[in-house]
Amino acid sequence: MSGKAGLGSDYTLDGTAGQVTIASGQRSGSVTLTAIVDNIKEKNETAIMTLQPGSGYQFATSGGKKKKKSKAPSATLTIAD
Repeated sequence: MSGKAGLGSDYTLDGTAGQVTIASGQRSGSVTLTAIVDNIKEKNETAIMTLQPGSGYQFATSGGKKKKKSKAPSATLTIAD
């Protein structure tokens, strides 16, 4: 995780930090990010989750065509409280 939002002060994650478990036979896993409502006036902050390459899995490609090696996928969430 990266970005301006802070784990524990601006949001929480379910499960084990830095990991997502994909059960045997499944094609995906999930992580739930929950914003912490603290009633403190702040500018918008972001939390960015970037998937890292590893052994035993591949990042999906679209259209069934071979693609050049690409960057790891990421998701960005803006937290406004």
